[in-house]
Amino acid sequence: ILRDKLVVSDEEEEESLDEYMTSIKEKTQLTSSSKDALDVQRRASEMFWLHDLIENKIPRADIPMLVAHRGFHCVMDHSGRRPLENSLSSYESAWSAGVHLCECDVALTKDEKLVLAHDSDFTRLALDPSKNKKVSDLTIKEIIGLTFKSGTRPPLLLDVLRSAQTIGGSARLVVEIKAGNDEAGAALVRLFRRHPQLIERCAVVMSFDAYLMHRLRTELNELVEQGLALAQVKLPELLLLTVAEPPTTTYELFASVTDFNQVDSWLQHEGKPSLDGVYLQFQPQMLQPNGLAALRALSAQYKVGVWMMLGDPDDNVTASCLIEGGGVSYVNTDLPRSFSG
Repeated sequence: ILRDKLVVSDEEEEESLDEYMTSIKEKTQLTSSSKDALDVQRRASEMFWLHDLIENKIPRADIPMLVAHRGFHCVMDHSGRRPLENSLSSYESAWSAGVHLCECDVALTKDEKLVLAHDSDFTRLALDPSKNKKVSDLTIKEIIGLTFKSGTRPPLLLDVLRSAQTIGGSARLVVEIKAGNDEAGAALVRLFRRHPQLIERCAVVMSFDAYLMHRLRTELNELVEQGLALAQVKLPELLLLTVAEPPTTTYELFASVTDFNQVDSWLQHEGKPSLDGVYLQFQPQMLQPNGLAALRALSAQYKVGVWMMLGDPDDNVTASCLIEGGGVSYVNTDLPRSFSG
């Protein structure tokens, strides 16, 4: 809340200095107190809305397929109403409200720790934007000292997985590894080796990078062969991200809802099945009868997810159509206030 610039009239100039300063102090305290109360009220309103959405507005059968994109967060990077993206509180808020799946992005620090980060640096989210070194150039100690706008710090993937384990139930992560970041895939396997009890809290690992994903499959298979006790543990599904527009980089794979013929070859490695499915970019044609039929056919063979761009239809009707009509297993959502219509 911004206070208007104070303009002193002739009459006000006749007040004593003491009276004038007392008046300003009272106004300032009132404004500060009101702002704090309003911020708390806004945050409480968001959490009440989320709990009501999950408990009363979404079909129970759809909830396991909805994926809270970067947790329950504010897409405009404000921290007044919701937690910041990829923060520990954004995931704990979603899981404690009954959301099953949350998506996150991971990056590798200078000392080879996996930390949650969507961008190559924290300029957009940091309290001090001048500290704009790349995540890969920062140690975990430096990252812990890097404060978000919300007053929290970027969490380690280990922190978030442990939180999911503590909350229990169906709380799990969908983890995206950025293309070209092969070392992050290897670091994830090392994390699983050291903390096998956390593997079940990772539902999906995905990337736009087919080479990275096939390499990850090989490393996970080696992990099992090395004797890790995984008899009762379900490994994460490995999904390949695709785009719906002409590719702008060498690693992007274009998949149109009108033609999924290439998917088989993408998911194979050396002529053998390797990956579990695809995470498709949303296309309006997916909601048409022919598009839904194509999704159902693909979903009968593989695990299928759908991710959205900001501006795509992000609501309960669209999600239910994709889940119930298209048979997809995962639908990303930012959980906007308009989600339930």
